[in-house]
Order: sequence, then C-alpha cells, then structure tokens
Amino acid sequence: MTEALREENDDLIIKRYPKKIIASFQLGNFIALMMSQLYTQQLAYYYQTVVGLDITLYLIAMIIYMVFNMFNDPLLGYLCDKSKRFTSRWGKRFPFIIMGGIPWCFVVIFLFMVPSISQIGQLGVFFWLLFFLCLYDAVFSLFDINRVALFPDKFRDSKDRRIAGTITTVLETTGILLGILIPVLIIEMLGGETGWTIQAFVIAGLSFGIFLLMIPGVREGPEIRERRARLGEEEPVPFFTGMKSTLKDKNFIAYMAFYVSYTSSMGLVMASLPFFVEDILQMSKIGEIILLFYIFSVIAAAPLWYKLSFKIGIKRVALIGAVMLSCMGIPLLFIPVGPRGLPLAIIIFMIAGAADGAIISMTMPLFSSIIDKAAVSTGKRQEGLYNGTFLFFSRVGIAYSAIVFWIVRTFTGYKSGSTSPAELMGLRIQIALFPLLIVFIGIFIFWKFYNITSEQIESNAKKLRQLDL
Repeated sequence: MTEALREENDDLIIKRYPKKIIASFQLGNFIALMMSQLYTQQLAYYYQTVVGLDITLYLIAMIIYMVFNMFNDPLLGYLCDKSKRFTSRWGKRFPFIIMGGIPWCFVVIFLFMVPSISQIGQLGVFFWLLFFLCLYDAVFSLFDINRVALFPDKFRDSKDRRIAGTITTVLETTGILLGILIPVLIIEMLGGETGWTIQAFVIAGLSFGIFLLMIPGVREGPEIRERRARLGEEEPVPFFTGMKSTLKDKNFIAYMAFYVSYTSSMGLVMASLPFFVEDILQMSKIGEIILLFYIFSVIAAAPLWYKLSFKIGIKRVALIGAVMLSCMGIPLLFIPVGPRGLPLAIIIFMIAGAADGAIISMTMPLFSSIIDKAAVSTGKRQEGLYNGTFLFFSRVGIAYSAIVFWIVRTFTGYKSGSTSPAELMGLRIQIALFPLLIVFIGIFIFWKFYNITSEQIESNAKKLRQLDL
C-alpha cells in the first residue's frame, strides 16, 4: 500500500471504542473528584476547627506531604514504566491500576476518624494526618499515574478523546456533587464526630463500588498488550534524566503551568468555602450546598464547550473558560455579610461553573495532544514520564492552600468564628484575590507557549498509527 493510500485509510484503521467503555474508563475521574472534593473542601476545616490542630503544624504537615508527593509520583511512574512482569498477560497499566485503586478507596476512613487531641496530643494528630496523607498519595498515585498514562495509548481517535472529555465533565461534576452532599448532609444530620466518621465510610463504600464498574474501561485489550510487549523491550529513561527532556517541551510546560494554577486556585476556594459559609454567609453547614448551582452549571455548559472546541480549538476554549472562572472571585470581595449575600453567591457560583466546564472538558484532550506530539517527535511512548513530571511539579499546589491559610491567619487575625470586618476581609482576600493571582499567571504562560493546532492534532494521530506507536 502506498503512503498516500495508507494515510487516506487511517481514519478506518484507528480503533474506536463504544461510549460505554469510554464512560467506564472515565469513572476513575468520578471517584477522584468525589475524593478530591471531600479533601479540598473539608480536610482543612475538619483538622483546624473540629480536631483543633494548630495552624502551623497543619502547614508543616502539608509541606512535608507536598515533598513526599513530588518524589513518590515520579518514582512510581519510572518503576511502572520499567516493569514488564504483567504486560503480556494483563497489560502494562491495568495491574497497577487495580493494585493502587482498591486500597485508595478506603484510606479516607482513617483520615476522618483521628483520635482527639486529648488522647494523643497535637503532635499525635500531626503525625496521624501526615502518615495517612502519604499513604493516600502512594496508593492513589499507583492508580492514577497508570490510568492517565493509559488514556492516550488506548483512545487514539480525536473524536473518542473529545467524547471522553464531555463524559469526564459529567462524571467529574457528579463526583463533586456527591463529594459535597455526602459529608454536608450526614454531618448536618448526625453532627459531631459520628457524622464525620460515617460520611468517610459512605464515601469509601461508594468509591469501591464505582471502582468495580471502572474495570472494563481500564482493561487493556489484546492489541494494546501485544504492542506494549513489543515496545517494552526498550528500557525506560531514569526519571530525572527524562525530566530534562520533558522540560524542553514548551507545550508541556504551558500545560503544566495552566493546570497547576487552576487546580491550586480551585483547591484554595474549596478549602475556604466552609469558612465562607460559616462566617460571611452566617449559615450552618447545609449552606455549603450552594456549590450545587456550580455543579449544575458545569453539566449544562459542557456540551456547548464540546461543540465550540471543534470550531475554535481546544486551546481557545480552555483560555476562555479560565479567564471567566478567575474573574468570578472578584465579586466575593463585596458580597454582603449574612444570608442576604446568598443570592449573589449563587449567581457567582453558577457563572463560575459554566466557565469551569470548559477547563474540565479540555483537560484530557490537551494532555493527549502533548503526548502524541512528543511520541511523533521522539518515536517513543512516554506517557508515564510526562505524567510523572507533571505530577512532580503539580504537587507544589498541595501546600498552596495551607500557606495562604497561614498567611491570612497570621497577618489579618482571621480565624473561624471571626465577626470583625477587618478579619473577615482576610477571608475575602483568601477566597478571591489569591486564586485570581495564580490563575492569571498560568493563563499567560499557557497562552504564550502552547501552540499545537487542531490540524496538528489530527495529523499526529495518523502518524502514530503509521509508526505503530
């Protein structure tokens, strides 16, 4: 077959997958976002307000956890890339997804049933938090590094990837929805330590059930196992050696800056929300369900962003969403104190949700476009290396929320239960201006350096098929 004829038939050769398989695969995002919502929205409040852990000890725990994260992820990524033990029979990624995913579902229980300070003291709570955070990250990373690396290798057609992006938006927002409702409703009804413990058990059980439904999607078919067994004869590059090559990829740097700034800012907003509801809206914990308006807006807007991406490209969709999302923090500086501020808060979260739908739905297509371009350029599949590098630097965002909490409490005097307008302004700055600052840095870098066009994305998919990568 001539090269021209082969290129003309590439669209027929690239394997497509049923939507149910794509949805099954993306259930991992459902669990991850449900867990993430629980951690980002409730963990800081639980340990600082309910448990009573000193803010400085909380900050130290988060910094140590961040450093552990930075080195744990690339090490696991390198070891998984290097492993050939299961490839021919079970696949390159599937066994590690199973080994990490099962324990990951249950670590949450221990993080929310810490013994009291009267029993083990401030240092005891500090070490309990640190140990189970690190354990959580170890098993989650084993799961997620391999799941994310499998996506561009398994789903090679651009239509499948954009369908996955839309499905991801729905699943992730549903996961966030449950990550909001389960703890808020259970704690509101049961209160006290009982409520915090029961909600963790419910999250764990639901996560495990969804994980079982994910197995068909992440299972590697014969064609993937055979290709991986053949390509697996080459030894992977040591992580920190390989990192140097990934950091020469401007598109990758742009993506990292964009996504890290986005996740860091959103993490700070979610961690600040329980304090915002309690001290500015002056409502009980049930007030946190204002995030439901955000979730519904994401789901409603996702199909529109999906259609728009075919007209203006995935980069422009992501940029538009990011600019809109970051600007939504500004009105929070002026929202009235008390329940009369609730209507404005609802409007803000609805617009923010619609904007966030653009970012969530474009995340996988953006990452896949970078992996494909790198594979075409180097002749190697290096998903694990790229994902490991991404995770290494993305972990800087873990300590961002804790650092901002510490700065605000130290220099403005704000603490949970504050009523002084000056102290409450510290909380307003925390939830509005700090996120705005970091997101705009990420937006600028992404706009400047990510330059993969829609035409290049389609061309790279065809070239990968021709190269049998």
